[in-house]
Amino acid sequence: MSGHRITNVATVPQRSPFRYPGGKTWLVPEIRAWLRALPQKPDIFVEPFAGGGIASLTAVFEDLAHRAIMVERDEFVAAAWQVILNDAEWLTNQILDFKLTLENAQEVLATPAISLRDQAFQAILRNRVSGAALWPRAPV
Repeated sequence: MSGHRITNVATVPQRSPFRYPGGKTWLVPEIRAWLRALPQKPDIFVEPFAGGGIASLTAVFEDLAHRAIMVERDEFVAAAWQVILNDAEWLTNQILDFKLTLENAQEVLATPAISLRDQAFQAILRNRVSGAALWPRAPV
């Protein structure tokens, strides 16, 4: 590990469309140092609890691993990554064409997400508008 310095997350490239409180962006300098210290570049970097995927994105974008596997339990976040990696143009157009209002966000988030695309768009929307009173809270 590179010491006990606090990472200013604003200095880390923001490659993920997701923002999470408690995300792993602060860990990027440590991941870089660890992967660079290995005797050879890993064939596969596995990121459990991927969420925003910053560890995997860093490993692959910075050529610190040949490829990455992102493991995510939340089916909507997993769907978002599948669509981002395989159907990014569709998702980009959905985001650009979406008129963000409280009513529109509530409508989209209240609609059952049947397809992978629907789940992906809902995951991105929910992540970006979280904190607003747009959907019922999950039972505790």
